[in-house]
Parts: sequence; C-alpha cells; structure tokens
Amino acid sequence: MNAKFETFFVKALYEAKIDKLVNTYSSKQFSANKQVQIGDVAFDVVVEQGEKQIAFEIRVLPLSRAEMTEIDKSHQKAKALGYDFRLITIAKPKKSTIEIAWLEKALLKYFAAHPIDSTGSIGTQIDYQDIETAIQSISIIGSEARVCLEGNLSVMDRSGQSLISEMLPFQGNLSLNLSEHKTHNHEGVECETQ
Repeated sequence: MNAKFETFFVKALYEAKIDKLVNTYSSKQFSANKQVQIGDVAFDVVVEQGEKQIAFEIRVLPLSRAEMTEIDKSHQKAKALGYDFRLITIAKPKKSTIEIAWLEKALLKYFAAHPIDSTGSIGTQIDYQDIETAIQSISIIGSEARVCLEGNLSVMDRSGQSLISEMLPFQGNLSLNLSEHKTHNHEGVECETQ
C-alpha cells in the first residue's frame, strides 16, 4: 500500500480492492486475511488453500522508484517464504474538467440583463467584457442541470474620466436547460464588489 493517500476516494478504492480480493478468494474456499505480517514484511492480503499461498500487495499508480524497490523486496521476501506474490495496482482517478460551451456566453447575457450591485469600487456604466468559469459540481437529470460554479467577470467601468477594467469574482448555483442552452434560477450567483 502507498504510505500516503491523497484523497479519501483513493483510500476507499484501496479498501474496496482489498475487500474484493478477500471475498473473491473466500468464495473459492481459500482462507483469506487482510493486513498480514509475515516475518518482517506486511502484505495487504494473504490467501491460502492447501499448498497454494499467495501474498498480495496493492498500490496506487503511478509508482515511484522507491515504491518499485519496496515492491521488489516484498516480492523476494514472499518468494523466500514460499508464497506466490501478486501486485495489484489501482489507477488514481483523474480530475475531470467540466465544460459547457455556451455557459459563459449565457452568463454574460445574464449579468448584462441583471446589473451587479455597483455600491463597490465600480461605477454605474459597466460593460461586461469577458467571463471565466469553473464548475465545482454538476447534477444532471434529463435535459436539466444544476451547477455550482465560481469564476471571474471582467468588466469595463465607463462612468469616470478614464476607462477602468476590473475582474470581479463571483460564485453561486444555477439551473441550466441543456437542450435549449439557457440558464435560470440564478439564486446566489453574486459578484464580489469592494
């Protein structure tokens, strides 16, 4: 096992793999045990049936050189003790990015139709220039989606003598109609103005 898990999810995958091994071999009439110490080495799972003995080590990819060396030592020790050795690897989940091509354009339209509160450092004559979004979570049912997002709204203030450009952070929840490319229920979508 890797000494450190990056996330609870990776640790859950590791524990699920151990349970699956134990259940699979137990159903084949093997004696299966978790976290077994044999001599000076610990194995994640050890299964035995008569003369057949297998020691399993479970690791999360990618493996470092140090981990490869540890695995090789575990393999040699298991072999010396009369055990077959199996390495099981778990691919670390990749973070997925969520992009909805039309969302930023729709949000710009929303902010233009619903001007932000101008009590902060920006004036009243605002042009909405650009928007960057990062979707934190999404729930999709049919053609409707509920998203939690954050981002930055680039605005140009034309109310003073000179043009002032600012980036205003925003966050909130909104509903999307995925088939019609429309946003609605913009509850909590707020810009932070100073």
